[in-house]
Amino acid sequence: MEIRIENNLNVNEYNNLRNKIGWDTKDIDVVQNAIIKSTIVKKATFKNKTVGMARAIGDGIYYLIVDVLVDPEYQKNGIGRKLIDEIVKEVENKTKKGQKCSINLISISGKEEFYEKCGFRKIPFDYTGHGMIKRIEK
Repeated sequence: MEIRIENNLNVNEYNNLRNKIGWDTKDIDVVQNAIIKSTIVKKATFKNKTVGMARAIGDGIYYLIVDVLVDPEYQKNGIGRKLIDEIVKEVENKTKKGQKCSINLISISGKEEFYEKCGFRKIPFDYTGHGMIKRIEK
């Protein structure tokens, strides 16, 4: 299976992938703004069909991987791993020699093992505490 990784994504592709995995769609303007403000956007395509995406927000010191989505029909083909690897590679390229940065994420429950296989560690460890979240719903 030849998967291409591209550096673009549109609102319809984003919401379509959310629907395919059973998540709700997001407001078009909110999604467009999120894509524009993302530091890294990766889209996986197979035969010109969008089958996965991932994006990261960051400032050069810290990055947060968000929205790692793969169409269920194409899962278990290494697409998620390829998307994560491409983001990590881009962060490595953006990090200046002699500097450090961190890539963080919050895993969906039950998917932690996937991220561990991609080189991430569960929190807490060493000097870190638990990850935290606060949701705002209107």
